[in-house]
Amino acid sequence: MAPPGGPAAAPRARRTHLMTGEPRTKLEHTYQQRQFGRSLRNLREQARIDTTEAAVRTKIDVDKLNRIERGQPPTHHELTTLLDVYGLLYDDWQPYIRQLDHNRQRGWWRTYGLPRTHFAGIEHDAILVREYQLGLIPEPLQTEPYMRALRANSHRGQPDDRTIAVRLHRQRRLTDSNPRGYHAIIDEAALTIPLSDNTVLRAQLRHILDLAARPHITVQVLPRAAGPHDGRKGSFHLLALPEPEDHALLRIPHLAGETYLDDADRTASACRLFRHLATLALSPEDSTRWIQRLIDES
Repeated sequence: MAPPGGPAAAPRARRTHLMTGEPRTKLEHTYQQRQFGRSLRNLREQARIDTTEAAVRTKIDVDKLNRIERGQPPTHHELTTLLDVYGLLYDDWQPYIRQLDHNRQRGWWRTYGLPRTHFAGIEHDAILVREYQLGLIPEPLQTEPYMRALRANSHRGQPDDRTIAVRLHRQRRLTDSNPRGYHAIIDEAALTIPLSDNTVLRAQLRHILDLAARPHITVQVLPRAAGPHDGRKGSFHLLALPEPEDHALLRIPHLAGETYLDDADRTASACRLFRHLATLALSPEDSTRWIQRLIDES
């Protein structure tokens, strides 16, 4: 384990593109689409053409052009028109056309009926996920029996097989040939919540130890003895994406769904909080021993 509805309809939540710093309930485009939009913007800037001139020469509305550069996929005709106006030789078009076709392919999560910008796709693209969990064992570390035990007590009724299947599929990124980095800080309460079948909890705790032994996975326990801290306000995720131009993406799950933040100031604040919680938590080695004692005493 490495170290560290009513009489009037409610107004629709305003959705904005990445890098504006405004909260949104969901993202508009995938990481790959945003990256492709950036590459087109870079071509335009290298050709010393502003968006107004590009819109006139390509006959693409300037608002549409801005959306394309933020990640909205263009049509094939729009793409080839842009490449031509930006001075790219015809022989150099194919990589862009192939990337556009690739970006339009369905991610594995779409086979489960999920939207293309579902968290599973964002998480799949991340190279590092840092997670603080206040109430439950983090989903990437959950066993299927533990998931079903949680769902059995849910106000939504019987276990949702699709949700469980998606969660299990998401976990493959921790054990595939090119695993993603993962660092979880888990509040003591999440690890000690009683289940109707104690054997399920013991097996779950042993599973955490098995995963924590992998070099790319860090697990820390935040004990109750750490006292009051800002982490008591709720759980959150920090996702690092491959493109350096992307700031860390902050995901805050809540009762009504989830909210994403990506402006530099607020994600930096969340990163500082995560580092602070890591200093309050037990070290990875002490966390392993703490979990093992919990198994022995259960």
